[in-house]
Amino acid sequence: MTMVTSGPGENQLTTLRSLLRGDEIITPDSPDYRPHIQTWASQKQLNPRLVVRPASVESLSKAIAYLYSSSLDFAIYGRGFMSASAKDVLVNTSSFDDFHFDRHSELVTIGAGQTWQEVYHKLQEAAPGFAIVGARTPCVGVAGAILNGGFSWLSGEYGCISDPANMLDAKVVKYDGSVVWASREPELLWALRGGGGGFGVVVQVVLRAFPYPQNIWAGPIMIPRQQLQLVAERIARFFSEPVDPKIGMFLYFVKKDLLASLGADSGMLVIHAFDAHGEAHGRASFQWALDIPGAVDRTKITTLAGVAELQSKMDTVKGSMKQFWAPLLLREISEKTIIKAIQWSEDIERLDKSLGDCTSLAFELLSSSDPAGSISSCAWPRPLGAKHILLLGTGCPSGDGPDKEKAARDLAIEAASKVLGEGAEVHYLPNGFEDFQDPRKIWGAHFDQLQALRRRYDPYSRFKASIDI
Repeated sequence: MTMVTSGPGENQLTTLRSLLRGDEIITPDSPDYRPHIQTWASQKQLNPRLVVRPASVESLSKAIAYLYSSSLDFAIYGRGFMSASAKDVLVNTSSFDDFHFDRHSELVTIGAGQTWQEVYHKLQEAAPGFAIVGARTPCVGVAGAILNGGFSWLSGEYGCISDPANMLDAKVVKYDGSVVWASREPELLWALRGGGGGFGVVVQVVLRAFPYPQNIWAGPIMIPRQQLQLVAERIARFFSEPVDPKIGMFLYFVKKDLLASLGADSGMLVIHAFDAHGEAHGRASFQWALDIPGAVDRTKITTLAGVAELQSKMDTVKGSMKQFWAPLLLREISEKTIIKAIQWSEDIERLDKSLGDCTSLAFELLSSSDPAGSISSCAWPRPLGAKHILLLGTGCPSGDGPDKEKAARDLAIEAASKVLGEGAEVHYLPNGFEDFQDPRKIWGAHFDQLQALRRRYDPYSRFKASIDI
């Protein structure tokens, strides 16, 4: 491939526009511009000069082939926490929103540019009684979740979204515009399973569907902050014994000023329960939480789509703050870790309220299990026996200056050692990768192979990805 380097960038943008239809181009003066470029972290927003939103694989192929050979800075837009942006051109794949369920094979083929919330609703409509392993956060995109592992309410039982048992194939537009089903290039398919991206543009994925209970007991159990010690003790005791694989749980903290409508006089710890066996089983399993003094029961019977809806407002904060992530994968959960994590967030609040307001903390318990077969079957070799996620995030308001931004970044760098202790074993997740994390440690023994595959599928290092080449 010959790189297009002559001519100013404006000429290259004109050429790119000539390759696409008018309705596949979004300019900064369009009302559609901002929704199609919004990053999670505001400091990563580069305000691209042009957004292209191809409506077909053929259009996307032409756009990628040209962009790759040009000198334009470009990126593939994602809906998740990693906040992809570009100075010149952002490629938005949200037009790829197709959905097909094959009842005979029990496989679902879906457009990779849509959100998981869209997928859940389409699955519920097309195949009631079936489920797929899809992301817990409904506003994140399909492709990005798979490229970075992907965790589900069902991961304790079925593993990551990207595991071979769940994600069977993907259609990819490569750097030269050629299109391939990754199963025809097994190393490419392997790299897509949690390899951090940079191997082309995923436009479709094939996922396994399976019959699954539809009367799921789920929702928040809210407990006064004063009961932290008791909550921590009971959660640790709960996990000291084997837990049914159809049970999951979040734990997070909501501040008093966000609970004014409830008349709360303190912050609340929230246990977000999930039990696919139904209400009777769920109430019995979580009786230890329901019985804590002051507990407020907001659980209900719902479907997987309904469970996703419980987190549907997460994207309302998107772009409102400068954000840094430190998501951790843990083998065990202890009383001490729970207490230290809550205290960590409260210490930041005392340090600076604006930093505290932008701090995120969530225990996503029973969120992972070992992949079926060998751990080498996935590009991301998650540590064996890891079952829980501790999501730590720091930030500051978008309008704050560099000093406050640096303070937030430093807090994220220190977060793991503050919560887990100095010298603790730390396993960062790929789905919140930041430049202060070491990709060699995240991808471990697979790093060199992934780097070699990046060179094959991105020979000029034009795609943006977690693993550099």
